[in-house]
Amino acid sequence: MAVPYKLVKSNGNVPNDAKMRVVVDLYPTVDMELMGRHIEKATALTVADLIGAFEAVKVELADQLMLGNRVHLPGLGYFWPAVKGELYEDPKTHRFRLRNPYVRTVNFRPEKALMQLLESTEFENRTYLEKAYDRPSAEDIEAALKRLFADADYIFIGDLQSELGLSKSAAYRLARRLEAEGRLYNAGSTYRKMYRKGETK
Repeated sequence: MAVPYKLVKSNGNVPNDAKMRVVVDLYPTVDMELMGRHIEKATALTVADLIGAFEAVKVELADQLMLGNRVHLPGLGYFWPAVKGELYEDPKTHRFRLRNPYVRTVNFRPEKALMQLLESTEFENRTYLEKAYDRPSAEDIEAALKRLFADADYIFIGDLQSELGLSKSAAYRLARRLEAEGRLYNAGSTYRKMYRKGETK
């Protein structure tokens, strides 16, 4: 698949006073459930291993950022905190300081190795599309289910969302309908649904 983008009129706040600026028209967010399954197939790590490792990295990353350190994750890039607060001038010393400083965001600079992996990215211009993708047909849904279950014994809602290009809410509605029709059944929990293939009607 390609990275979709749109060209929109600029307000002048772009380099060289360009008349148009590029806005990436992103696909739905992919979570660890989907990525974890792909990694699980390619390595000896399980999804649970990955979730546990990322949780540990998150805590350690936060600890190091709170110490004022810049953090380097090999292959990914560099992380460092951006600070904001109320600027205050001491009336006696005329020295400035911040009142109520806080971490506004975490900056990220990708490593060259990551950028090299992205060099083969393909792009799709959606600027002049008149309408969004149509609702998937019954044939599209059936084909998507066949593709998904050909690669795995169970699927997540995120798989339907990615495979059919649906919004998150539309993917949930479709999953509920397919479950009601008996074409999917939930082998997970109420809050973490894992669907297995049901009887095809």
